[in-house]
Amino acid sequence: MEKFILKLKKLKIISLFLLLFSSVILANITIKNTPIPGGVAVLDFESNHSNPKAFYRTIPLYVQHIENNHWQVLMGIPLLEKLGKKSITVQGFSTQTLDFEVKKHNYTEQHITLKGKKKKYVNPNLAHMKRINQERPILSKARVVFSTQTLSNGLFSRPVDGVTTSPFGLKRFYNKQARRPHTGLDYAGDTGTPIKAPADGKVILIGEYFFNGRAIFLDHGQGLISIYIHLNKHLVKQGQLVKKGEIIGEIGQSGRATGPHLHWGVYLNRTAVNPNLFLDKQGL
Repeated sequence: MEKFILKLKKLKIISLFLLLFSSVILANITIKNTPIPGGVAVLDFESNHSNPKAFYRTIPLYVQHIENNHWQVLMGIPLLEKLGKKSITVQGFSTQTLDFEVKKHNYTEQHITLKGKKKKYVNPNLAHMKRINQERPILSKARVVFSTQTLSNGLFSRPVDGVTTSPFGLKRFYNKQARRPHTGLDYAGDTGTPIKAPADGKVILIGEYFFNGRAIFLDHGQGLISIYIHLNKHLVKQGQLVKKGEIIGEIGQSGRATGPHLHWGVYLNRTAVNPNLFLDKQGL
């Protein structure tokens, strides 16, 4: 009986160890090193620690285990980031500094004309601004979620099959007024076209917002977030776990949209990055 109890205790210890360790042996997202504004810096390092952490300043970064003591950091680079040398800190049994350089990349311009009722999205009135200011912290909170659990596995698939009408990084002008660069991909599609989850994830936000219209945010783990906006319908619930390929919503034109389409965005360490980098067919 004592031997059985000892054996049971050993099995529990081993199971606990495997559970803890499995939370840091992450699915490998094999993407290109693109150290440009809106790109992803991919940095290799070695560590014997079972759960090393990486930070840009104080912001936690995505760390994946490759094999043995070989690890990688994936860091999203803001579209408005200054060019030049940057440093990442890795913490394990000791502290390491990984350096890389943000290089120049030119994005094209896009000029959009909003007419009629859609003009309110160019120069919102006081009532609209009140709503926008109330929504900002809600949307910001969803973009900074950092869960340690592995939720997705490998590269993403496309959420819809439509052609890309607006690429990532466009310098946008609405009614000749400069606005922030385009932080996602726009896919054409008819209203009601199903939208599929590109990877496993958890629904961390659904709602309807002034600029975004009906929106869904999915958490894929370690600060990797995908967003779907201008929807016609939500077909998932807050907190729901979804599988790759599962239908989560429908294309629409809610919010600041001139026609039915899906705006698909990907955030990494609170930063909008080019979603194409995470697709199984990569490119800029």
